This record gives sequence, C-alpha cells and structure tokens, in this order.
Amino acid sequence: MGANLNSSKNKMILLVLYFGWIVSYIDRTVVSLSILKIGEDLSLDASKLGIVLSAFFMGYAIMQIPGGWLADRFGSRKVIVIAVLFWSAFTALTGLAWSLTSLLLIRFLFGIGEGGYPSASTKAISDYFPADKRTKAQSTMMSSNALGGALAPIICAPLLVWLGWRHVFWVISLLGIIFVIWFLLSTRQAGGYSNSLDKAHKPKREEYKQLLLNTYLWKVLLVFFFINITSWGLSSWMPSYLMQVLGINLKSIGIISAIPALFLAAGMIISGRIINKIGSNAKYGVITGIFIMGISLYLMTLSTSITQVIIYQCMAFTFMAFVMSFIFTLPHRVMEQKVVGTAFGILNFGGQAAGIFSPMIMGALISSSGGSYKSAFLFLTACCLIAGVIACFLPSAKRNQEVTDATVKTVG
Repeated sequence: MGANLNSSKNKMILLVLYFGWIVSYIDRTVVSLSILKIGEDLSLDASKLGIVLSAFFMGYAIMQIPGGWLADRFGSRKVIVIAVLFWSAFTALTGLAWSLTSLLLIRFLFGIGEGGYPSASTKAISDYFPADKRTKAQSTMMSSNALGGALAPIICAPLLVWLGWRHVFWVISLLGIIFVIWFLLSTRQAGGYSNSLDKAHKPKREEYKQLLLNTYLWKVLLVFFFINITSWGLSSWMPSYLMQVLGINLKSIGIISAIPALFLAAGMIISGRIINKIGSNAKYGVITGIFIMGISLYLMTLSTSITQVIIYQCMAFTFMAFVMSFIFTLPHRVMEQKVVGTAFGILNFGGQAAGIFSPMIMGALISSSGGSYKSAFLFLTACCLIAGVIACFLPSAKRNQEVTDATVKTVG
C-alpha cells in the first residue's frame, strides 16, 4: 500500500508536519514575548523568570531521545497525536498559572509534550516517504525552524496587545487541535514504507557502542550545546531587552524580532548548499562562523540604537545558520547510516539541553546587575568563543568517515 502513496499525499503530509513545527514555535515563543507581563502579574523578578523559561527546555531536552524510542516502538502517528494534544493542553493551562510553582510545573510538562515531536516527526518522514525522498523531505521540514522563529513573533505580538497574555495562551492552544485533525485526515489512508529490508538493517549492540565511543560526535555535541546557549538565550530574552532597554513597544516587537530570524532562514538554505560543495573543509567554515558570531554579539553589547542591535543580531544569525546546517546534516554525512537516527537524537539532546541553562543564567545575570543586559550578552559571547575553540579540534568529516568505516568493518 505504501508504494502506491501518490505525490500529492506526500506533499500534504509534509505540509502538515511543517505546520506542526510552526505551531510549536508559536506556542514556545509567546511566553518569551509575554514574560515581562507575566512577571508583573505574578510578582516575579528576572532571576525567577529565567527559571520559568528554562523549565520548558528541561522537559524538552529530557524527551528528545525517549520521543524517538516511542515513535519507533508505537509508530510516529500515535506519538505525534498524543504529543501535540499534550502540549496544547499545557499551552492553555499556562494562561491559568497563579504562582511561580504552578508556572514551573506547567512549562516543564509543556516541554515534555513538545519534546516528543522532533523525533516523531522525523520518524514520520521515514514512515510515509520512500527512501529516495526522505533526505529532501527531512531538510525541507527542518527549515521550518527558522521560518517558525520569524513568523511566531509577528503572530504573537499583536495578539498579546489585543487579548492580554492569559487569553493568548488559550487561543493559540487551538492551533494544536487544528493540526491533529489535519494530520489524522492526511495520514488516514496513507500506507507506510517499512519493510523487511529496513528490519534487516537494524543496528546491533556493537554499532551502538561504537557510536557512543565516537569522539567526533561528542565534540560536535559540545559545539551545539554552546552555540544553542546563544540561540536560546537570544530567543528567550531579546524581546525583554528590546522593550526594557530600547523602549520598543510590544506591537513593534513582532516585526523587529522577525528580521534576524529571516536572515537565519535564508542562511540555512544557502549554507546547506555551501556545505555540500566544500565537503570535508566545512569545519573551517564552522570555526569562522562561530567567531564572527562572537564578534557580532560583543558589538551588540556596545550598541546604543535599535538599528545597530538588529544589524549585529542579523550578522550573528547569518553565521549561526552555517553552524546549524553543519550540525543537522552531520549524521547523514559522516555517520554509519544504521545509527543516523540515534546520532541525531544524541546531538539534538545536547543542543536542547542548552536551553535549560541559558535563560536561567541570563536571568540571574540581569537581576544581579540591576537590570543591565550587558553581562548577559557577554556570557553569550564567551559561549561562542568556547564553541569555536572546541570546533578547532574537530577532525575533517572525510577523515572521520574513514575512521568510522574502518571501525564498522572491524565490528562486522
């Protein structure tokens, strides 16, 4: 039945999965835009608000690898539906939060729900697309990250002005219900592509062991961790910075925040092609991109106008795109294909774990400095430099592939 899945159904399933990613970005972005108002209503200072922002990432990171296992065990369709319904329920409950404790618990459980979607949606690509179309479908779906980051503030900021923060969480929770209905209808008569050949190529225990002993993977994970400290730190606190320090009103925040995200989206599309061309020399582009990111963030701390801040943030996001493209495509480029899914799960866990620490540390730095964001941005700059130093010790992808191939042959 799966072999008869027509092209239009392929595109519809990919579109609904893409929409699911956009919904997830809207649901997680609205809390960053409304965090100052939440703090006022619940009497929370910056350090406590930082913990609130980190609570989501704690649940999100914890669920990365289990989400993939559940999708493999019970099927992507079931996991996706349950995950989206779960996170939609806790999106709505955020609007009912009455204290710091309730907010922390709700945002943590919201993160658990969203954490099941990345691996399950990736599994869905494997379930509903033939082997020769999966790479293109996966890369297309992942481009939703940057576009979601651009669209979310444009959609959420006017809603916050119009409805207030509590009502907005109730309204956007309905997007998850729309997604579930659309997804169930799109996949109702869709066959799968799993077959005996796929089962015959399941990784063995020795191959998992070799993956875990692969130092290249762990070095890239550390690069991703420190880069994502910068990414999540900016996405969590930039709206507050624009409002508190630069005096931008909430209605204008959506458009202003979308500009750097659009540079990130364009950068990811372009950088993917560059990486394919330069091959094993991609690591030098990563090192260069990381250090330019660090310089841009440092210049942002010295900026005195909104124009300067946005220019430097756009520079940082453009070069961040190259680093992200390198990381997201790495499992397919240099890892044994049997363990690509596990390798992606490990890398993504490392990257998302950064979100646990980044908003919390920045909140503490802002609070301890009396509301100044300079030390917080310097912290992000330092993390970029650490990532750059680690990247210097990465072997070339080509050499690492030769080592991996030799190891697999030995294991076999």
